[in-house]
Amino acid sequence: MPSVVTASRERLWLPVVAPVVWSTHFMLCYTVAALACGRFAEVLPAARVRGVLVVLTAAAVAAMAWCLRDGWRRLGSRWPRRAHDDDHPHDRQHFMAFTTVLLAGLSLLATAFEAAALWAVDRCT
Repeated sequence: MPSVVTASRERLWLPVVAPVVWSTHFMLCYTVAALACGRFAEVLPAARVRGVLVVLTAAAVAAMAWCLRDGWRRLGSRWPRRAHDDDHPHDRQHFMAFTTVLLAGLSLLATAFEAAALWAVDRCT
């Protein structure tokens, strides 16, 4: 008997979007801070650097919040009551949605800690 193909295709790349956004944000923020405190310290004012970091953080948080919302919507807007580890299309969909929610939440938490560190340090000494 041939396998049943589900009507909706599961996007396998969606759970890793939030961690990729977090790692890109981490790299960009610390690269900007290193350049602003090192090579371009005399040229770049601190307010401009802080503005760039705020824009980067806002964009990263928006992308991760979208991933979290999408995963939560696909999960059915409720926390799962049982494990979804059977080999059925419904269980695979719930597992992927739950994974997306957890990774997006973890990435948002990591970005919040990065933003706290960026706000705590106000100059390059």
